[in-house]
Amino acid sequence: MNIFSQQMPLFTNYLLNAYAFNPAVVGSNNYIQANMNYRNQWTGFEGAPKTYMASLYGPFRKSTKVGFGGMISADITGLLQRTGGYLTYAYHIKINDAWKLGMALSAGATQYRVRLYDAKIYDKDDQVLNGSLLSKIAYDVNAGFYLYRRNAFIGLSASQANNKVDFSNSNSRLTPHIYAMAGYTYKVNKKFGIQPSTLIKYNAPVGVQPEFSVRGIYMKQFWAGFSYRMNDSYSITLGGVCMERISIAYAYDLPFSGIRKYTNGSHELMLVYSFIKTKKQHDADEEEFNTIDNSFKSNLKNKKKPASEEGEK
Repeated sequence: MNIFSQQMPLFTNYLLNAYAFNPAVVGSNNYIQANMNYRNQWTGFEGAPKTYMASLYGPFRKSTKVGFGGMISADITGLLQRTGGYLTYAYHIKINDAWKLGMALSAGATQYRVRLYDAKIYDKDDQVLNGSLLSKIAYDVNAGFYLYRRNAFIGLSASQANNKVDFSNSNSRLTPHIYAMAGYTYKVNKKFGIQPSTLIKYNAPVGVQPEFSVRGIYMKQFWAGFSYRMNDSYSITLGGVCMERISIAYAYDLPFSGIRKYTNGSHELMLVYSFIKTKKQHDADEEEFNTIDNSFKSNLKNKKKPASEEGEK
């Protein structure tokens, strides 16, 4: 009997966490962004997947072409724990007045640990399962392309190019993953917008798994959406922006496959901090600049006054 399962972390809020699927997203915005993610999948199952991820990425010294990023993650499923970190270099070129293209490479390492001391074994004489801990490190390179403009994007990326995890007495193998994503934001009016998007995943032998999403955005501050992951689940997403810098997003997945009888669904929480100037800060900086500018102009004007005028005073 063959059993297939996920090897890469799964996130429903992929629009807010696109760096997790495509390194070329790094540097596509003109500000630095920090993300923190938590996903509790298939609640109710003992040893169900739990994923933690943190990332920091953005342009290099306000560059419009070069971006750098970093990511760390931990994925715990049963006895297996996957902990990894990646560093990313991205380069962006301007195609025309509307479109830009980002290209990126990520390099990193992932440690795979199997806690055999927690295993409930049937054959106590099995020498493989009677150990205390298996641990191996695999090095990897990821790559991606990201074509984007103000209200649309198309991306393609690949991960797990190195597919070997050399555990003793096992045939462990990682499969390459390919991701394609696209999205468009349609402005209904000044207050409301609609954003349909899709994420298509492929890895052998599981095959192609598309995911379709749509969300409504109000005043660029609040949103609610719905997602459909083929042959897996439906999802509801909610989120909002606080103080123009902090974004909070939540997703709830309800599977419709046979596993639904044994789980209450999956929960996902995401926190985003954007290092951008708020409107108040921008106004304060502009006022300070105007004060300095006016002072400079006044001093310059006084220096240009004729001597006769000074004498009359």
